[in-house]
Amino acid sequence: MRGLLCQVVDPARVRRALWIAGAVAAVVLCTLVALHLANGWAGPGGLRPGLVVAAVTISAFLLTYGCCPTAREAGPELRINGRQVRPDVAMAVRWEVRPYLDRVRRPVHPEHREAILNDVPLLQRGLVRRLTRLAPLLLAVAIGAAVVLTTGRAQVFAVLWPFVYLFTLPAMVLRIGRSERARRDALATPPAASEQRPQWRRDPSGSKLGLPGE
Repeated sequence: MRGLLCQVVDPARVRRALWIAGAVAAVVLCTLVALHLANGWAGPGGLRPGLVVAAVTISAFLLTYGCCPTAREAGPELRINGRQVRPDVAMAVRWEVRPYLDRVRRPVHPEHREAILNDVPLLQRGLVRRLTRLAPLLLAVAIGAAVVLTTGRAQVFAVLWPFVYLFTLPAMVLRIGRSERARRDALATPPAASEQRPQWRRDPSGSKLGLPGE
């Protein structure tokens, strides 16, 4: 997983996103504290307002971080005249590769080896990119929904959907693991034997009779 993160995420962009998210969270924290001191919007007591303010601040931090781009740009090997012409990520694989991503482990057929080695790395990078983008966004919305639920001003079903979408994150991690299993099995499988093409005769065919003067 760490190797895939290094392939997908740009450390410089991550640091910039953290600085931006931290600045936004600091502004949100100061604003929430000032508003609570002015009108007590976070509720009575001392513990509950602190938890509410902290939760909203964390939610703002995660939301801002999720909105900042952190993925690496496509390399020069994928570009022609500055435009990307080859994909570096994918969210789908070919039909012959899909059975190897199921729960049950399957032996890799030699004729499917190249398709797995071509499609699976693109799928892994696509899943990691989506996971690094969706995880902070969904966590931010879920924390915000939990804060709304504690106020008692909203119905449970109205703010339940963020928690439902949170279950897609473990499914992505599981799919990354299965794809890595398929990739390693493909590497351990010998390639399919290449077809032997018929050898063409180098000597001319036809009559072997000599012509006059030869």
